[in-house]
Amino acid sequence: MRRRGIPCAAALPFLLLLLLLLLLCVAGGAAASCPYDIDGATRIIPTGCYANATAATTGCCWYVFASYMYAAIRYANLTGTAFLPEATARTCTTDFSSYAVRQGLVVPSLLLSGDRCNLAGDPIKFAAGSRPCQFSKISDVFSAVDLSNGTRLCTATRRNLTDDQFSCVACQNAVIAATFALFDATRSKEMVPCGMAATMGIWVSTVPDIGRFRSYVLCMVQILENVGNLGTGNIIPSSPRPPPLPSPPASLPSSSSGGGSRIAKIAAGSVSGVVILVAGVSFLVLALIRRRKRSLASVTTDLEFTVPIDRPLPTEGLYIFTMSELKQATSGFHSRNLLGEGGAGKVYLGTLPSGQQVAIKRIHRKKRKLGEFYREVEVVAKLRHRKLTTLVGYCLQSKGHALVYEYMPGGNLSAALSRGDLPWRRRLLIAGDVAEALAYLHDLPDGAVVHRDVKPTNVLLAGDGTAKLSDFGVSKVVPPGTSHVSTEVKGTRGYLDPEYFGAGKVSKAADVYSFGVMLLQLLTGTKAVVETPSGGQQSIVQAARAVSGGATAIVDHRLAAECDGDSLEEVFQLACRCVKPYKDERPRMADVLSVLRGVLAVVEATPVGPTSGAALTPVGPTGGAPFPSRGDSPPTTAEPSTSSSSF
Repeated sequence: MRRRGIPCAAALPFLLLLLLLLLLCVAGGAAASCPYDIDGATRIIPTGCYANATAATTGCCWYVFASYMYAAIRYANLTGTAFLPEATARTCTTDFSSYAVRQGLVVPSLLLSGDRCNLAGDPIKFAAGSRPCQFSKISDVFSAVDLSNGTRLCTATRRNLTDDQFSCVACQNAVIAATFALFDATRSKEMVPCGMAATMGIWVSTVPDIGRFRSYVLCMVQILENVGNLGTGNIIPSSPRPPPLPSPPASLPSSSSGGGSRIAKIAAGSVSGVVILVAGVSFLVLALIRRRKRSLASVTTDLEFTVPIDRPLPTEGLYIFTMSELKQATSGFHSRNLLGEGGAGKVYLGTLPSGQQVAIKRIHRKKRKLGEFYREVEVVAKLRHRKLTTLVGYCLQSKGHALVYEYMPGGNLSAALSRGDLPWRRRLLIAGDVAEALAYLHDLPDGAVVHRDVKPTNVLLAGDGTAKLSDFGVSKVVPPGTSHVSTEVKGTRGYLDPEYFGAGKVSKAADVYSFGVMLLQLLTGTKAVVETPSGGQQSIVQAARAVSGGATAIVDHRLAAECDGDSLEEVFQLACRCVKPYKDERPRMADVLSVLRGVLAVVEATPVGPTSGAALTPVGPTGGAPFPSRGDSPPTTAEPSTSSSSF
């Protein structure tokens, strides 16, 4: 029987086909596997991306990108690898995208629609070396730029960034600053890869949990609000929360089928489409920053009001507002939003697009006041303390200058004392808060910051009663190893240190004196400058020294029902030490703080009630008339008291 088989000529193509298949199998077996924890990272993507596909389009694109970055950060922490090699990156983007589709995290119809997620894929955009800033090792990122400030402002906060608007703004600016530093290091202007490298470097040492990193993602999304409120209503899926995810549709093929590869391509397109989306957002941010720089530059053309400065004002951790943004926040600086007016300018209540309320101080257009504006920004930008008001940002344009601070709904201490609604314990807490702020300022390693204008109107109260020191327009830095600096006398009448006033040499002791005056006001409820029985005026310091009977002779009559004589006397004696005529006789603010904390501890442990109602009845400096009603004196640069002995 003749054996049947395949002729040699016909067998050759068949053998070549087998060889090709074998090579493909070998190539497929050698393909790099993705080392990322895809399952863990994709938990960042909210359920709304599937259930509310239309409403959450922008947010879904952003979340897919963020979850990929989260996986990269976790892997970088374990291995030191920043961006993956090209083959591995291609595998990861494909696996990552197809997994999101299979798990029902991203609805296929969204990816197939004509929306912004449906863009051509290019996974190697995530590969090491494919673009500037995409380093293969995380150590290379650290070598290129210092990211310590970003790590501190973005990862080391006690609360999530979405719960603390001021920390969020500081983090946003730190990330932008780090990205621009990478521009300089790589001589490029590619926002997306440099932004990814900055984010990776900032978070790699902390390995955040999903909730904390999600808050960072939401904070970064808020940049959209700062460039014109572009679609921010659709960034986060709206409530109510959608029902649990259904099983992936049966019509979807598995990833092992030919249709699965099509889904992988679509989903991969979505990831790279997100890169384009983020690039678009980054372009807007870049345009915004360039607009800010033009705003800063425009000041130099306003010769009438320009105050020369040696270096540019700090921007790190601060938001640079335009005047149009501030007008929008205050309804055109409407009078109904006016909170008050001081020597430097008017203060308005403003509302940012995020809903955050702020206090906007619009600076008077006088050369001296603009000098105070520059000084305040330079000083406050370096300060971070819970007992100091937080500077959110500023506006520096030829059209006007403004400082934007956190809003303190409790008003200032001066108004609270006038209302008479501060019990003794609350006054002690306020004194302790201000003492803590001053102790911090005086012990800064780069030089003590002397406030030079400590008074009740510059002490602001939060809704919970916490006090914060504000207004650094006349502050002065005393270099390390130096006891004082010679300068023009500035401050407010009644609070000026007599030694500083006479010699023009400011030191930390000047703040101690002013604080002592404020302590006397907390005890008496009076002005810093009071009237005498004859119709003249004298400082509260001189009036307090003139009375006999110590603290109980001058105490605010509104406190008589709750004070104990011991705590009053101890605070009175502390105030007297603070207002000693010579600076070397006064205590340090750290010691003042220690005494106040001790007094407060005793008061909190003692039942409320007076030691003697008669003993606590206040009398005036002559022993008969009570201290007059209080209120702060008007500000002045060098106005002496009418009583020379008080200085």
